[in-house]
Amino acid sequence: MDSADLDSPPDDPDFDIRLDRHGDVVVLSLTGRLDTVACVILKQYVVKALVSRIPPLLIMDLTCLTAIDGCGCDLLSSASQHARAAGGRLIVIDGGVLSGHTAEDIELLPSMADALIELTRSR
Repeated sequence: MDSADLDSPPDDPDFDIRLDRHGDVVVLSLTGRLDTVACVILKQYVVKALVSRIPPLLIMDLTCLTAIDGCGCDLLSSASQHARAAGGRLIVIDGGVLSGHTAEDIELLPSMADALIELTRSR
């Protein structure tokens, strides 16, 4: 390995999750690649967010994701269905990573501000 390789950032950063709260709304901001391995980690966060408040109000911010696979799309769809079943909502902010994927049952909005307004209005 060349020492220059250590100085330059990787093309695809490791997967990371940042959890924030805006009142009753839980925000999960994702960075990097959401693949099968990352889904195992994300699922733990999503389950906790869905049961931490009834009805659950959740925003998933994908604007910093570099890639998503079918497992990630399935997780988003399942989380959305569970949120609605509990009387809540999941809103996804997509930065374009979902294009080309079938994302069923996922409510998409263009910005964090729009999502927060929508969830605040739905309370």
